[in-house]
Amino acid sequence: MTKLLARHLFPDSIRDRRWRLALCSLLTVWLVVEAGLVAANVPVNGRPQDLAFSSDEVQTMAAGAYHQSLRELMRHGALDRNPQLLARVRRIAQPIIAQAILLKPEAAQWNWEIHVAQANQIDAYCMAGGKILVGAGFLEKQALTDGEIAALLAHEIAHAIAEHVREELSMVRRLSPDYTYFSLEEVTGLLGWDLSVSLRLAPLSRLQELEADDIGITLAARAGFDPRALVRFYRKLGRDGSSAGLIDTHGSNVDRLRAVENFAVYAEKLYDTSRRQVDGTSVSLK
Repeated sequence: MTKLLARHLFPDSIRDRRWRLALCSLLTVWLVVEAGLVAANVPVNGRPQDLAFSSDEVQTMAAGAYHQSLRELMRHGALDRNPQLLARVRRIAQPIIAQAILLKPEAAQWNWEIHVAQANQIDAYCMAGGKILVGAGFLEKQALTDGEIAALLAHEIAHAIAEHVREELSMVRRLSPDYTYFSLEEVTGLLGWDLSVSLRLAPLSRLQELEADDIGITLAARAGFDPRALVRFYRKLGRDGSSAGLIDTHGSNVDRLRAVENFAVYAEKLYDTSRRQVDGTSVSLK
């Protein structure tokens, strides 16, 4: 289509093939912009993404939801109740975030935040823009070592730098012509109540989980944490290992553990290299 447009717009006036190729490239960019899509690539594996929403609007939405959660937790006296645990989590997160910034330089501009919640329903998550919340009960129940906490944090941080939420929200627009011009708020609302949308996005979610495992083990290894800790972390979770269901967004534990074991093999070299290097990068955390 781009070549046809170029031929129509510039049939005889430009005969140099290099100019024609350049114009085709410019027209391709124009078509992407007109469609409301931004081309991007996932860190580490380079998988291409088409993103319909800007990072700023997704991060603004995430920050609003995150701070609302913090206010609720604070109101119930369930936020950062254990200063020692908070300091431990932040200490472990620091070098992982530094490595995340090396993979995604724009993340250096994010206002990274880490808090610990005394809430049983929370394990850990990292929202768009580096908003991290970790459940104290989950850490205590699993008796996680520093290396296993690093595996948990690196996985969640990987979701953020791969902009998985932004991709999922963008993908909704492509599910139906009716959704093409939905706003971010409309897409978010649709995900909240329409089960069919979640069903259709489940394969993408399972792919994203495997990517977060892959990127996460890379981040942790480069930050100086033993990749084998990630393998131990999944074993410790003790899931039943059944096959992924239709709406399973994570995939079976057996399949993920097998993939993680493979990731750990090549991550060993990154880990060995990291132990011989000293990275003085620091990140401001709230």
